[in-house]
Amino acid sequence: MVAATACLLGVLFAFMVWTPSAQAQAQTFADVHEGEWFYEAVEALAAEGAAAGYADGTFRPYEPITRAQFAAMAAGALHVAPSGAALFADVAPSDWFSGAVGALYEMGVVQGGASGLFLPAREISRQQAASLVTRAVAWRLSQGSDPAAVLMTDSAEAAPWLGGFLDRDAIATVHTIAVANAYRAGIVSGFADHRFYPLLDLTRGQAAGILYEGLLLPLVMSAEPPETLPAEARYPTLGKGSAGPVVAWIERRLAALSYRPGAVDGVYDSATADAVMAFQKVERLERTGKASDAVQRRLASASTPLPRRWSSGLRVEIDLSRQVLLLIRDNEVQWTIPVATGAQGTRTPTGSFSIQRKLPYWRESHLGMLYKPAYFYGGYAIHGSHSVPPYPASHGCVRVAVSTMDGLYPLLPVGMRVDIYY
Repeated sequence: MVAATACLLGVLFAFMVWTPSAQAQAQTFADVHEGEWFYEAVEALAAEGAAAGYADGTFRPYEPITRAQFAAMAAGALHVAPSGAALFADVAPSDWFSGAVGALYEMGVVQGGASGLFLPAREISRQQAASLVTRAVAWRLSQGSDPAAVLMTDSAEAAPWLGGFLDRDAIATVHTIAVANAYRAGIVSGFADHRFYPLLDLTRGQAAGILYEGLLLPLVMSAEPPETLPAEARYPTLGKGSAGPVVAWIERRLAALSYRPGAVDGVYDSATADAVMAFQKVERLERTGKASDAVQRRLASASTPLPRRWSSGLRVEIDLSRQVLLLIRDNEVQWTIPVATGAQGTRTPTGSFSIQRKLPYWRESHLGMLYKPAYFYGGYAIHGSHSVPPYPASHGCVRVAVSTMDGLYPLLPVGMRVDIYY
């Protein structure tokens, strides 16, 4: 994927309180200024009681929005009464968003996955948001709003409206008609590079814009579809030097999955490449450190790696077959780090060990330089190195990047368990 004009930065969840009875009063947010493209939408939703900010007076328009937050904003914009129906296993009656989710489900606006879960804390993608808002528009039309507006229901009829997106084949079949309807109604648009990027998450500012256009303004359906462009089979590969909102999304997804891409700043640097390398190793993709089309698509649905062993406390597992180190706390993987372990003939020992001693500096051994070594078995150590190739290359130690070792070293106390396996 390439850089696009809209900014998609931020990783923190934002929890909004949905109160349909809230007083309809425009709300000013410290970080939403007149002249910004989302200003009118945010203010209008706030006036409807459909959007709330934070205790510090901010709205944080560039942070991603979750499925629960998007549903709550939609319910607020539609002014529907909350429902106490228990419909999803992961939506408890006490959850702040349960009334909104229940109401939208009964209206046919909200749907769960095949697992029967709603996944409220998961960030909503652009194509998912298009489907949800299109179903909300359909409900709105069923109530007699905008009688001249008609939504398409046939995929053949909808196809021409996606012709302006180079990446239209990346839109999931279940979402194509909804995206086409939303585009035709001016609810969603593409990026400056003529791509829709259906898998990218939606920001709070973008969510406000979509809901404002779809649920608060009169619908205006375009008469002519866009010019059809040649469809592309794959997204461009990103690597060091790439920058933009897609890189920011990659960094944000990697961080959420326990990989360590460094600052989520939309700049593909060495830390981003190391995190992509670790992801490729875990997912058994080609180990290049570059975000290929396969990497980008897999990131959208991947889960945090799982530990092999089951044990409480802080510990480390080293998977020699995938060449990664897992830092685990109470059976939850917190860091997934690419490593280079022992090459053929000098393989890293397997079994259960513990950190025996540590040295907080560069140590010169007869086999080379070791940065901040943490020894777990005789002369075998986890240590920093300037050379961490994507394959086994050491004399038996576990190499990590020097910058990674600076953060890892304090988390390797003497006595900590280290499990190593194939």
